[in-house]
Amino acid sequence: MALRRVCSLRTTAPCLASFSSVPAPHEQPTAGPGTGPECRATETVRPPMPAVDFGNAQEAYRSRHSWELARNLLVLRLCAWPALLAHHEQLLHIARKFLGQRMFDKLMKMTFYGQFVAGEDQESIRPLIQRNKAFGVGSILDYGVEEDLSPQEAERKEMESCTSAAEKDGSGINKREKQYQAHRAFGDRRDGVISARTYFYASEAKCDSHMETFLRCIEASGGASDDGFSAIKLTALGRPQFLLQFSDVLTKWRRFFHQMAAEQGQAGRAAMDTKLEVVALQESVAKMGIASKAEIEDWFTPETLGVSGTVDLLDWDSLIDSKTQLSKHLVVPNTQTGQLEPLLSGFTAEEEQQMTRMLQRMDMLAKRATEVGVRLMVDAEQTYFRPAISRLTLEMQRRFNMDKPLIFNTYQCYLKDAYDNVTLDVELARREGWCFGAKMVRGAYMAQERARAAEIGYEDPINPTYEATNAMYHRCCSCFS
Repeated sequence: MALRRVCSLRTTAPCLASFSSVPAPHEQPTAGPGTGPECRATETVRPPMPAVDFGNAQEAYRSRHSWELARNLLVLRLCAWPALLAHHEQLLHIARKFLGQRMFDKLMKMTFYGQFVAGEDQESIRPLIQRNKAFGVGSILDYGVEEDLSPQEAERKEMESCTSAAEKDGSGINKREKQYQAHRAFGDRRDGVISARTYFYASEAKCDSHMETFLRCIEASGGASDDGFSAIKLTALGRPQFLLQFSDVLTKWRRFFHQMAAEQGQAGRAAMDTKLEVVALQESVAKMGIASKAEIEDWFTPETLGVSGTVDLLDWDSLIDSKTQLSKHLVVPNTQTGQLEPLLSGFTAEEEQQMTRMLQRMDMLAKRATEVGVRLMVDAEQTYFRPAISRLTLEMQRRFNMDKPLIFNTYQCYLKDAYDNVTLDVELARREGWCFGAKMVRGAYMAQERARAAEIGYEDPINPTYEATNAMYHRCCSCFS
């Protein structure tokens, strides 16, 4: 089990935000015209940790012994040595053979293993967690073992698991946008990523095994600390095909909203400031032939959308959930052909079962985290999975964050749309009365994301400069100050 140490106060560590967002009695569910979401905490759920000033090197490293700092420097330099990286497997084999397994294990625990791994079980990690906590440093328990696959095997698994049965047998045409299709050149998602664990789908049994591992991490975190975190990745829990398809649906649905906004003269507004006039929207949708006028009027009622006479992006997103009858009408106009196209392609019975099991695994992890008092962080991954991961995490937050923040979403601040995503989700939590929980990071997939966008031909989702990402990070974190 690997332990990633995070601090909640300064920019060299992820920003952890949580607050209660229960609306005041008789509060209208929609914000006033031209106002953004109120991002300030209304109730602190947990007492803050001691402040750690990362601008002061002596204070920032006071939890480390001198020998630990020396080891850190040694391991850092060794990891940056090209010759060692190129021949590390051969060198490890020689060292194991020359030293013997026992001495080799001791050497690893004194160097690389000791640097990156907290311990092997619940008891061995407890002292480190408690010591870090005493110095204002929190801990996230994560599973740090990666499957040893060749690039060719990783590519094969990715292409198989990201393609539907209909696409494989030729009976269905892949209408997903290029960004949300599998591309062989980027089949090995480990390429260019050095700081994030990568999972490749093998079978439902393997996903069950990952879930059991996550459950053990959750239980270990609960046993080692009374306010622990545990991290999971949704790509470990099911076929990535579903994340790609759902991400494509959510992206097209939001783009449809912005097309309607442009028709009403609201192009270029911030996400929370864009509001469609309901009457004009109903007329536009009816003219497209998506549904009858009577059916459309049923979608936009005071019970579902409030009484403001406008529809904002959160209202629009709510139309796509199970509480409406819109699923049979999930079509959007193709801007190139002008034809209406279905958002969701049909699944086979087996694919339906696999998708259901993925959701069940998420549910089991969230329930267990709730039982043992561990806060569960859902890691962000590549942008072509992110819309689905974020939406599924929000659904878990709606269920499990009613009294306190237990499920945390992750926001990658190197993305151009990071602030819009944060403010929308904060406002959703405020309206619905559940506790918002978030982890702010800069991001781990920049090189891969940029290369993929350039090769496949879609807009680079990453901020253009490091300074822009820094500004985005601080802007997002300022919502919780």
